[in-house]
Amino acid sequence: MKTKIKVAILGGSGFVGMEIYRILKNQPEVSIEFVSSESLAEQSVEKYYRVLNSKNRQLKFKPVHELPHGFDVIFSCLPTGVLPTYIDDIKAKALIVFNVSGDFRLKELDQLEKYYPQSLKSDSYLASQYFIPEFHQIDRNAKIINLPGCMAVASIYSLYPLVKHQLIENRVVIDAKTGSSGGGKKSSETHAERAHNIRPHKVHGHRHQPEIIHAFRDMCGADLEVQFSTYSLDLPRGIMVTAYSQLKENISELDVKRSFYGDFKQLTFIDYLKDSGGRFNPMIKSTAGTNRVEVAAYVDGKNCVSICTLDNMIKGAAGQAIQAFNQFFDYPEYQFLHFQNEGMWP
Repeated sequence: MKTKIKVAILGGSGFVGMEIYRILKNQPEVSIEFVSSESLAEQSVEKYYRVLNSKNRQLKFKPVHELPHGFDVIFSCLPTGVLPTYIDDIKAKALIVFNVSGDFRLKELDQLEKYYPQSLKSDSYLASQYFIPEFHQIDRNAKIINLPGCMAVASIYSLYPLVKHQLIENRVVIDAKTGSSGGGKKSSETHAERAHNIRPHKVHGHRHQPEIIHAFRDMCGADLEVQFSTYSLDLPRGIMVTAYSQLKENISELDVKRSFYGDFKQLTFIDYLKDSGGRFNPMIKSTAGTNRVEVAAYVDGKNCVSICTLDNMIKGAAGQAIQAFNQFFDYPEYQFLHFQNEGMWP
């Protein structure tokens, strides 16, 4: 009889922890045996997850420090800054840790001091891998696999063919808009402030900016200059990124379309909308509740505008962690993730 993969979820009371639990809980290959929450310790996991509408009360939340040894996989969904406190203990208790928080995404010391100072509590970041499911292979010697930030990865999808094939100048302006779940459950912003509104969130200095630069330097050897600004949307979930770039001399619209089509046509979860225009433009609503990405590019002379939409809770967090899980265990990429490949429309 095949042994189930033994899984723990840390930070299980947050949005992403709940999504991972929801997606994996009934999979016959997986056994979720530990879910952490400091504030909900000893309360029923499935009672708290009211969306599951479950009468199962057996599994209880536990504090992180009660995590036992012997897991195959730990999904860490702890708030950014918390994981480094526990990581030296945690990584000894599983084969692999998939980390969806910001800790350890960057490696440069000056950037860690500025954006993720808590990461310097442990040198574990040095032995971790930054992993985008479509562009990397799992490093099985790395004990920690760091998944990208949701707005960062949407930006990377919007620009990847342009940068990889050196079609654009090195300065890029990125406008990223996100729904309220991107701020997590502890966001101080009230519904009254968010509803019927769109506002700047962080015009300068967002920590996904150095992550985008680092990712393209690592993947493509490119040294981009990135202006990255973020905005808050009146939506519970979803991201739209608009990237503005300038084509290099002698680069045509056809070159752009060929590069997007060539790079994305074989990718399971990225839909390049090559007939973009009208109802075929990328939309948040057509990706909501799925692990799909929609991308399109528009050229006018030297001006290129490339757009990406995705669901920040799934493709921007829980879904990409499960894609990494699938690659680690040699499952098909779509394993556990073909539950809804249709967006909720209208």
